[in-house]
Amino acid sequence: MAYIIAYALIGFIPIFQAFRVKRNPMKIRYFRKLKAMQPDVELDPRMQKLYFVNYLITGILWILTGLIGGLFGMKLTYLMFLFGIIGGVAVYVAKWRIMGEAPKWPLVALALIVVLMVVYSFWQYRDSKVEVLPESFAVEGDYGMKTPYQAIDSIRVINSLPGIKYCKDGYSILGNKKGVFRLKDGTDANFYLLGKKAPYLEMYMDFGRVYVNRRTSTETGQLIEELRDKIGDKIVN
Repeated sequence: MAYIIAYALIGFIPIFQAFRVKRNPMKIRYFRKLKAMQPDVELDPRMQKLYFVNYLITGILWILTGLIGGLFGMKLTYLMFLFGIIGGVAVYVAKWRIMGEAPKWPLVALALIVVLMVVYSFWQYRDSKVEVLPESFAVEGDYGMKTPYQAIDSIRVINSLPGIKYCKDGYSILGNKKGVFRLKDGTDANFYLLGKKAPYLEMYMDFGRVYVNRRTSTETGQLIEELRDKIGDKIVN
């Protein structure tokens, strides 16, 4: 419930801004700055409408994100971030068409955001590992975990994954899955898949199911052999 309330409150902020634009645009910093630069020029109603629609839609999308996340137990913070980027790009393109010239700093900011996202994704992928340590089994990187071998009940080597309904907290990019996913049978499972090819390990832990593999089928085969040395009696082919 607190999750829904928090998102709803955040969503009402841009909606409030939308109606400020509608009733008194001079209360918005952008329009005050524009008026100061061009005091003799009347406010273009198209710009006022543009900001009103952008704020309004952003707020509604944030509220819907909170409601969906709260009802289904999903963390959708990344969607709010995505909506913010899409809204910013849409406003930039619309302003470009209305004003007839493109300010340079939005392009630079957008390019910087894209570069940072690519670098962050590469860094996370590079640091992702599945390790068989002396005293514990560990998956390193984002959405990772570390657990003693005593906490592993059994491991099945499988060639296909169960059907997935949706992602609760994590992501799925180009076949790589990390985080908590709701399965089609209504249960939840943790995924830490670094590659798209079988085999996969279906691990039954004291806290639930975990699906794991390494980047290639050969590396996953090595992982199975490493685990056999530690808990061979718990591995079921």
